This record gives sequence, C-alpha cells and structure tokens, in this order.
Amino acid sequence: MMPFRRILFPIDFSDATTAMVPAVKEIAKRFDSTVTVLNAFNLVRECRLAPNVEDIVGCEPAAIPYTQPLQELRDRREQRLEEFTRTHFSNISHSVRIEDGDPATVIEWAARHENADLIILPTKGLGLFRRLLLEPVTAKVLHDVNCPVLTSPHTPGPTLTARSGYRSIICAVESNSQADEVFRAAGLLAQAYEARICLLHIEPLSLDNGRKSTPQSVMHAFELALGSGGLGIGADTSVRIMDAAFPEGIHRTTIEEAADLVVVGRGHSSGIFSRAWSHLYSIIRESPCPVLSVRFTPLAGA
Repeated sequence: MMPFRRILFPIDFSDATTAMVPAVKEIAKRFDSTVTVLNAFNLVRECRLAPNVEDIVGCEPAAIPYTQPLQELRDRREQRLEEFTRTHFSNISHSVRIEDGDPATVIEWAARHENADLIILPTKGLGLFRRLLLEPVTAKVLHDVNCPVLTSPHTPGPTLTARSGYRSIICAVESNSQADEVFRAAGLLAQAYEARICLLHIEPLSLDNGRKSTPQSVMHAFELALGSGGLGIGADTSVRIMDAAFPEGIHRTTIEEAADLVVVGRGHSSGIFSRAWSHLYSIIRESPCPVLSVRFTPLAGA
C-alpha cells in the first residue's frame, strides 16, 4: 500500500481544487510520486455515461460518439485540463486523463487502471448548511475505492505548503478494529515528515469485554504494525485512551494537539464495521485539518 508512488488527483476546476494543489505537489515531491490529473466529462448527465469499472486493467473505455458541438466542448475541456496541469505541475512527474462519465465512477475506474496508491480529493463543504453534508462524489469514492483517500478540510482552514509539511498527526483507532493498516500509514507519514504522532484509542469505559486497552498495549500494537521499518518513531509518539464518541473525540484531540493531519480507518459499510464507516462522514465534516482514510479489512472471525 505504501509509499505513495502514484497519486490520482481528480479536478473540477473549482476553488477547492486549486486550494489542494500545494498539498498534492508537496506530497508528490516528498515521495517522488507521479501525479495523474483527472477530469470527468459528464455534460450529458441523463445518459449516465461512464467507463465500466469491471473492465480489464489496461483496456481503455470505448470512445463516446459525441455530436460535433459536444465534441468541441470536450476538446475545450481537455485543453483546459492540460493548461491547468502545465501551470501547476510542470516540475512534477505527471500525466493527464479526461474520461467520459459521472465523476465518482470515473475516479474509481481511473484509480484501478492507474494502480493509484493515493487519491487526493477536495471537499466542498462551505457554509453552515453545506458543512452538514458530504459532497456526493466524495462520499461515493470513499465507499467504493480501496486505496487511501486524502480529503481536504470540510471547513475553511490552512492548507499544506512545501514549507510547512505535516508536523502533528493524529492516528485514531477504535476498539475492536483492525488497526495495522492505519498504524502503518501514520508511521510512514511520521517518518517522511519527521512529525510527532498521537495514537488516539477510542474505547468507551462502559465496554465490558475484559480486554481494556492501556497506553502500553496501544504503543506495543503500533510498534508491531510498523516492524523494523518503524525504528525511531516512538520517541515522539504519545498515546491517549478516550471514552468519547469517535468523531467528537478525534475533533477534540485534533484541536488540543494542534494536529495538521488525521489518519483513520475506512471500513466496510455493513456488518461489524458499519459503526466505523458511519463515523467517517462525521470525522471529515468536522475536521479542521485534512483526513487520510485507509481501507482496512475485518479481523478473522470478527
């Protein structure tokens, strides 16, 4: 899963997209990544055109037979995409894709066919009402794709720049969850940015399972997940065990730790992991900083 060698950056030319460019460039430089700048051409929305996500990797979707006016619009969109990429990514290894279809399906298809290690996706939650919602494309991408997804703050705030990087990372895990993937993602970023980590373990005190976590047990699990590649990280790692609702606990800790990145798991939308999945929307909506969500798989027998 790591490190991030191939980054997929879907854009719609909005202000939110442009605001995420510094973060994309900084991460790409940090990990020597190739960035694919993607745009979905979806003007004929009632037709719901989209590549088939089940297509064999390596196969290109069939060309859509547009009328001449629509083809001209598509050509202008492609030119705009290339100009945007030249302006912002001229000194970064990159490629450009424009695909036909609804954005969420296009992003899922491109992530598979580009073997993306990371999707960087801005949200658009501005204003009191919009902050209560998660933009539909973002929600569907979070649900459908398997690779890590980095979302921007859902409320206006500072963005990552080449001078700042990440300095304080919250790695939040919940009781009875599969945390190894989340721990490894946080550890990778802590090494790359020489950042401090706060391991936040949400465990209701009322939970009676006979296996209460301690700071030592959480740190031990973190060290086991990192293995030999995590040498030196623990020196600037703290642990918090909190009895709180998952989103509220993360938000409170993010403020108190002055964190500029939250790393969480992204589970399945049914079964024992539905609780963690339902929390993700609230975490992203309320987070004052970017959120990296990492897909995890259920524990055997869970």
